[in-house]
Amino acid sequence: MKLKASKQYHGTPISRKLASNFIELGYGLQVEGMSAEMFFNRSFEPFYPYRMINKLWFDLLDDEADLGSRCETDWRVFDWYHSSYEHNAWFAFPGVAGYQPVCDDSTFIIADSPTEDVHIELVKGGVHGEYAMRVTNNSKTAAGLAQDGKYCTPATTYKFKGKVRFKAGGGDLFAALYREGTTTDPVCTAPLGAAGEKFTAVSADLRVNEAGRYTFALLTPADSVVVCDDFSLQPDDAVRGFKKNAVEAGRYVGPKVIRWPGGCFASFYDWRSGVGSDRQPSYSYFWGGYQYNDIGTDELASYAEAVGGESMICVNVYHPFKRFYEYVPPESLDGDPDDPGLHAARHDRDLPQFTDVEQGAADAAAWVQYCNGDETTEGGRMRAANGRVKPYNVKYWEMDNEIHRWYTAEGYAQACVTYSKAMKAVDPTIKIGMISYCFGDGALVRMLRIAGEHIDFLADRGFEEKDLQNKLRIISEYNAEHGTDIKYCNTEWLPLNGADVYNMVPRSQTRTNKCYMFSKWSYALDAAATMMMWQRHGDAIDFVNYNNLANTHSQSVIETPKEGAYVTAPGMMMHMFSSTRAYRTLVIEGYHASRTDPVQVQLSVDEAGDALVLNVLDRSEDDDELELDLSAFDVADGECGGVMLCGDSLLSMNTLNDTQVKETPATIHVRGGRVVMAVKRLSFSEFVIPLKR
Repeated sequence: MKLKASKQYHGTPISRKLASNFIELGYGLQVEGMSAEMFFNRSFEPFYPYRMINKLWFDLLDDEADLGSRCETDWRVFDWYHSSYEHNAWFAFPGVAGYQPVCDDSTFIIADSPTEDVHIELVKGGVHGEYAMRVTNNSKTAAGLAQDGKYCTPATTYKFKGKVRFKAGGGDLFAALYREGTTTDPVCTAPLGAAGEKFTAVSADLRVNEAGRYTFALLTPADSVVVCDDFSLQPDDAVRGFKKNAVEAGRYVGPKVIRWPGGCFASFYDWRSGVGSDRQPSYSYFWGGYQYNDIGTDELASYAEAVGGESMICVNVYHPFKRFYEYVPPESLDGDPDDPGLHAARHDRDLPQFTDVEQGAADAAAWVQYCNGDETTEGGRMRAANGRVKPYNVKYWEMDNEIHRWYTAEGYAQACVTYSKAMKAVDPTIKIGMISYCFGDGALVRMLRIAGEHIDFLADRGFEEKDLQNKLRIISEYNAEHGTDIKYCNTEWLPLNGADVYNMVPRSQTRTNKCYMFSKWSYALDAAATMMMWQRHGDAIDFVNYNNLANTHSQSVIETPKEGAYVTAPGMMMHMFSSTRAYRTLVIEGYHASRTDPVQVQLSVDEAGDALVLNVLDRSEDDDELELDLSAFDVADGECGGVMLCGDSLLSMNTLNDTQVKETPATIHVRGGRVVMAVKRLSFSEFVIPLKR
């Protein structure tokens, strides 16, 4: 490949926020693996099965076209599986739980000890949720309630807290850690004291001498009955609700904007359920399973700050259809929202609290005040009482997710106006985002006529350059006519770029597994091509959110097993774009890369204007050669340094103990104003070429 650089720019400077990300609560066990909380089902609630849409995105069905096909219940067979995907059962102790299959009828409770007369069962009357756990110890020894899967290290203190009351008997309670799989000789025990007839708060510090997997046990006296609830076990180095290594891995990747709490989850989210000290667990309406609400606004906003980014909140836009439905097809949008028999997809709950648009706007405005108000406001005082005095100053607010599920284009645009007026009355500096991917470009023009003067960015999806150019044209024409400055953003994207045949593993002759693809080096290389495309369009594009941040069957940039944390192949790629020195892309004469080209070259200048930044992508399985003429610039001959990411195979992937994608120093040489270099197969590189002063 022979190319010649020019001094002409593609567009304005590149937004510094292109390397951004996305967290969704209630789906994919994302925050559960990131969270410092070590218990599964710490509230002792009955486990709700995952809904079909979750199973489909987890690729659990043998055949997605046949919803009655076999559903895989042993997640260990998947290459994305690690320890944070475990569903650890509560079991009567002494006993051993072992791996728990994930079935619709799974309770994740093993009621009886195999060796002692000990029985556990859920009972109503909990203090953290509806249920609590009753432990009946009819044996003649200390025994009780346990859960496996606690990975502990000797450098850390693990703080246990809970609430316990006696129903019969009495005596001392103990917290203990056993080596996983054993029931004798605890490695540590700590007294909890005696509880009374009412729930009593108990706590203890636990430590181990060797790193490994342990079983936590609550040991109750012989011949006693206790009821317990609201358990917690966390390491003492937790960072505002998150594991320390989850923060460190996120900081390495470096997302500039993090979108939360969804996604589809956001469409049925009440933000007040995730703040304060009395957070009750609840059903995850869209994805199924249980949402424990331990991670909410304060934790997510603090995480974004801790990794060097800022927050973008996706807001629940209320609609009468949300009372019963997760999706209403276009032919039913003129139907009766209060008709539970409407031809539409039900979410199997009755949610009248999410039906009134004016109330929704007021609730969203209260959320803005909680995040951004000072201590003279009700929301600011509430936030300060919850431990955060300084406002989070959340700038970006997206109006819901996949809004076509309930709204017409015009109805949604009007709802955006209602929400924007209420929210900007609280903080006029915030940026409101209107969804632009649901209804088509013609509808988008009509939506802008309604809401354009009340919004600040479009929340788009997709990765096709033609579609992007159409959206940018519509925005540009509207801005020119109305004096606005609406930006393009992509709040959720997946790099499915056409090389996926290399990433797919056959499940049958007609079926492939998308989840196998997400973790692979080919997927990361595809992501690089898409990011380079967005760079060429300058700061008309404000930010783009890679889907997802963590623990989403490897559709993620970091994974956080119990034993540690690691950066995935796409995560290493996103780190490159987060830390790039590229500031403004340059035109290469007669060359415009298509996003699907196997080999791509991009040249930029850095912000100081004293260096060229060369990016070279080869996602093919063959080496190539590049000759780049830099005679338009005053460059000195010599060696120039850079960084290369490469993998041996399109199917290379990272795990906790095996980093198959490598980051290595790399060099190129400039001779006579030219770069002649071998382009390594399956690689992405960035080189810095100094300009003469």
